[in-house]
Amino acid sequence: MTTPSLKKCMICRQRAVSPTTLASYAAEMEHDGRKYAISVPDFPILKCHHCGELFLDQTANERLSETLRTAAGLLSPREIRERREGLDLTQKHLANLLRISEFTLSRWETGAQIQQRSMDALLRVFFQSAEARRVLGAPELEPDGNINDQTATIGPRSGSNA
Repeated sequence: MTTPSLKKCMICRQRAVSPTTLASYAAEMEHDGRKYAISVPDFPILKCHHCGELFLDQTANERLSETLRTAAGLLSPREIRERREGLDLTQKHLANLLRISEFTLSRWETGAQIQQRSMDALLRVFFQSAEARRVLGAPELEPDGNINDQTATIGPRSGSNA
């Protein structure tokens, strides 16, 4: 039986770093100007068994981001994607309607970036309100299922009170 090769510690320089799971990991994280106390059960990390230093890999960072989103009450990447797809919008179209970069929306949907609380609120209003979508210029469906091109502009329609 061979043991897995250990990685070199960036602190003590010993080959003593290997994956481990902490029963619980607690931290205070800041997002969008607020601090959140988070706790992650069964937290997979890398640990140096020589000096005790802990290292976060991609999996650990993803778990922290997921826990932070939950603590802040934000939509998850999956929820953003599913709600966008439920309205039959492409990333490019939704990004244009929200006046954000398509790359920003893509990062929200992949979990690479956490949306600000204000943008999360805008997403929720957009997804839940046909009137909000109309004000932002999303196309409306006609009774026959076709798009009404008069509402497919970016921004409020002329003569609206928006």
